[in-house]
Amino acid sequence: MAPSILQRRAFLATAAGGVGVLAGWRGRGSLAEDAASEQPTDSIGWNVEEHGIEGDGTTEVGTAVHELLAEVDAAGGGIVYFPPGRYLLERTPLIGENTLLVGAGRSTVFEGIRPEGIQGGALLSNVGYDEPGYEGAGNWGIRNVRIDSPDSNGIMPAHAENVQLKDLYGDFIRYHHADIVSSKNVTVDGYVATRGGEGGSDAPFQFDAQREGVERNGIWDGETMHLVEDDDTPTTNGTLRNFTIEPENDPSYGVQLHRGPHRSITIRDGTITGCAFTAIRSDPENEVRNLSIRGVSCLENARGITLGHVEDGRRELTIDEVVIRTDEAALAGGSGLYAAGFDGTTVSNVTVAGAFTNTILFDDMRELTLNNVTARGAVDQAFRFRDNVEVTLTTARAADSGGAGIYVGPDSTAAYGGMTFENVETEVVADGELREWSSSSGT
Repeated sequence: MAPSILQRRAFLATAAGGVGVLAGWRGRGSLAEDAASEQPTDSIGWNVEEHGIEGDGTTEVGTAVHELLAEVDAAGGGIVYFPPGRYLLERTPLIGENTLLVGAGRSTVFEGIRPEGIQGGALLSNVGYDEPGYEGAGNWGIRNVRIDSPDSNGIMPAHAENVQLKDLYGDFIRYHHADIVSSKNVTVDGYVATRGGEGGSDAPFQFDAQREGVERNGIWDGETMHLVEDDDTPTTNGTLRNFTIEPENDPSYGVQLHRGPHRSITIRDGTITGCAFTAIRSDPENEVRNLSIRGVSCLENARGITLGHVEDGRRELTIDEVVIRTDEAALAGGSGLYAAGFDGTTVSNVTVAGAFTNTILFDDMRELTLNNVTARGAVDQAFRFRDNVEVTLTTARAADSGGAGIYVGPDSTAAYGGMTFENVETEVVADGELREWSSSSGT
């Protein structure tokens, strides 16, 4: 049943009072940049208070929200507004197609409560999480809400397509504030995390894929956990941008690419601080194709970017305008930047600085190009091309390293020019093939 005229007027009055994100909603198409607008701009407004749903912090409203979202779905979608308050979701409400959930910023709080002994299950997810491929509900979004939910997982698009999550504030969560699972065209634009997860998988943000046999990633219906369809659907065309991850509880990772396969993932314009292992991590053996990391600062983490070891099968990596810096020597460890198994990689305009074991390390890389890269402060080697690496290194600087400025390992080939060495123990060590085509300077 559609809302009454009075309900609609109440909603529009509330929206006009300060929910600016509504101005950006243009129905179905706006949730993905490449989708055409197919819905009128005067989408129906639903104010949850007009449906008896209270954010009083004591009343369980998950079932009521779920039922309201089903009503909105049946009506063809619309905008659902949650006024300021704390909404206790004792089950996972499921969002249908063409639906936008809007809050009032940090004052609209979602908490997924669970029975004693139950942890996890999505805070919010979508209809069709258990469908194959990208057959779940598409063209939906969530904007301007705070997640404060230590017992549940976070917002979980699953087998969904064309989803926009905008202006999320992540305080407490069991695992991840946003967990993108086997979905396509998902954009998270504007995300602030003040804590990582409280559980064993503690990255604030995760790109995931549901493989056969995986026993995590599901929705809680109030009595039972139901898992996402495990048909190995890759997460494709996922974007995280305009973000700050500054957790106070030292999670292992800031952004994790988990399980895989992952295709066309973009991480850009953000800052990650305070991770006990690494700011951005891909699991070892993950299939990753077309990964772009641009305009990101990884500051005061044990490592900056770790794209774990695999010998081959990865394609197209771009790292540009990135700063990795850890000034606390006791915190830095391993490699500041490490990648393996990619064919076709460009690293440009990058600075890695800190007492990492090796500042920059690569294994099993074909067609690797580094340009305008600075590696400073390594305990051992500044640039280490360890095994089976084909690299071209230009306009680069190795400084303040306890070992070699450049190390070229067995079965690796390196060509370099315009290289500057400053205060390194040895400029170049080469067990593999090395070619210098222009003079380099040392001090």
